[in-house]
Amino acid sequence: MDFKRIKELSSRNYMNVFSRQNICFTHGEGNRLFDTYGKEYIDFVSGIGVNCLGYNNPDLTKAISEQASKLIHSSNLYYNREQAILSEKMLGGTIFSKMFMANSGAEANECAIKLVRKHYNKRGQNRPTIITAQGSFHGRTLATLTATGQESHYKIYSPLVPGFKHVPYGDLNALREALTDDVGAIMLEVIQSRSFVRPANYDYLVGAYALCRSKDVLFILDEIQTGMGRTGKMFAFEHYGLQPDIVTVAKGMGGGVPVSAVLARGEVAEAFAVGDHGSTLSGNQLACAAATVVVDKLRGGLIEDIADKGDYLAGKLARLRKYKFIIDVRGMGLLQSVELSEKLNGNYIAAQLLQAGILVNITKKNVIRLLPPYTITKEEIDTFAEKLEEIFRNTNV
Repeated sequence: MDFKRIKELSSRNYMNVFSRQNICFTHGEGNRLFDTYGKEYIDFVSGIGVNCLGYNNPDLTKAISEQASKLIHSSNLYYNREQAILSEKMLGGTIFSKMFMANSGAEANECAIKLVRKHYNKRGQNRPTIITAQGSFHGRTLATLTATGQESHYKIYSPLVPGFKHVPYGDLNALREALTDDVGAIMLEVIQSRSFVRPANYDYLVGAYALCRSKDVLFILDEIQTGMGRTGKMFAFEHYGLQPDIVTVAKGMGGGVPVSAVLARGEVAEAFAVGDHGSTLSGNQLACAAATVVVDKLRGGLIEDIADKGDYLAGKLARLRKYKFIIDVRGMGLLQSVELSEKLNGNYIAAQLLQAGILVNITKKNVIRLLPPYTITKEEIDTFAEKLEEIFRNTNV
């Protein structure tokens, strides 16, 4: 099917909720994608952080293929070998004692919200409110949209789900003032990466954690984007020495197969009883087989490799600060960004990179967000950095 026909069918049949670039990919190999015309692109988007092992990874494709030939799904009415193996590997060596699997980041965060409410219900306490941060992003279901601290995302869906407060990200005093008796949890992102890619200040995140401990409030970290090795550690909170009560992960967990998880520790990990929560497709055999490959690779040395290449990429980007239209360079591991002056539209830069065979993601019109596969090479980083600097050299603002 040619590209024109693909566009016609999409326009006719699919709900108009996406602003798509004028391109369609047919296959991938390594860290590169190929479009309908056969053009090759180095990928610094990886399906918005999903395709963490790149494309056609032999171990991942083998595991998926072999599992598909045996059993894709049986439901949680029965015991599940692949789920048992993955949960043991996911929890091993962590601070967490229990997990629940879902299919997307939003579902994982929904589960975390329900877990908080059940925890306090079980205690006989009425503490349903969760504090989140302005600028956050927690998902697109009604509850996770309400939790999201960006009015532009949820204002058209009123009435919203009650039980959420938004405070400025990085403002510990605002967090402290919002901690009323009805608050059961604070839910934050280690890096706000939906828009401006803002890593949390160390004192702020540690301070928020200390507030929770002093007030007997649960501390939740949404690591949908930053978990599963993205920042050079299994979980981004490890950079801060914290012990959250609940953490949510998704994105790269299945290497491209939809899967997510909620991990919990202590008393809250035991809050759910039979029938309190569930999901038909969650933790199916295919998703677990894929996620097991990702976990094995991360535990087998890939995390250290991510940290090394993340530092390398950050170093390349730091050299771009000399350009007057660069506002900031921020990130952690293989989640990096370049914020441009508002006078310069990031989509213009992205279009030039696309023409040069490099894929990047633009957020808020002027932030270049980089989420390459964990298998990205230093040579590919060099190619990207050289091309970006060439574009910047020829940009007059």
